[in-house]
Formats: sequence, structure tokens, C-alpha cells
Amino acid sequence: MDSSGARQGLSWARLGPSASNKQPWRIIQAGNAWHFYLQRTRGYGDSLTFKLLGLADLQRVDMGIAMSHFQLTAAELGLSGQWAVQEPEIKKPDRLTEYIVSWVG
Repeated sequence: MDSSGARQGLSWARLGPSASNKQPWRIIQAGNAWHFYLQRTRGYGDSLTFKLLGLADLQRVDMGIAMSHFQLTAAELGLSGQWAVQEPEIKKPDRLTEYIVSWVG
């Protein structure tokens, strides 16, 4: 994905909705790959309501929304690439950050 297409993909990912407007995704470019990380919100989803009702992990749902916006933008621009699980050797800032997937162009 070229830098112009990447900027558009990132812009559309940023505009995607997320639970509580937390936008928990972090995206890092390394060469022709874009690595998607989930930055967990401390205590989010730990409430008694979440546990009693068995609610879904909304921050993972948020990740899916951001990934979808990124991929749809790439497809609209005619950019080729695919999702791959290949965690790079990038130091994470804390234990709340977890690698999810990479888009490799």
C-alpha cells in the first residue's frame, strides 16, 4: 500500500465507530505491513454488568470495525494486500497492548 493509500486507510479506520468512543486500536507501519494492536482500556468490561450479562468483548469488536474500514478503503483504491498473523518484534508500551493482526501489501 503506498503512503497516500495508507493515509486514506488510516483516516477511514480513525473515523470508524467504537464503543464509548475509545478507539482502542493502534496501527504501526513497518515496510509494506501495517500492524494492528489493541490498546486495552484499564477496567473496561470488568464491571458486574458485563460479567452477569456475558457481554461481548467490545474492544475486539472495535478492532474488527477499524480493520474493516482499513480493508474497504484499500479495496476501493485498488490496493492489494491481505491479513496475516505475523507479529513483528516491536516493543509494546505496556501489558494492556496486544497484537491482533497485520495487513501486508
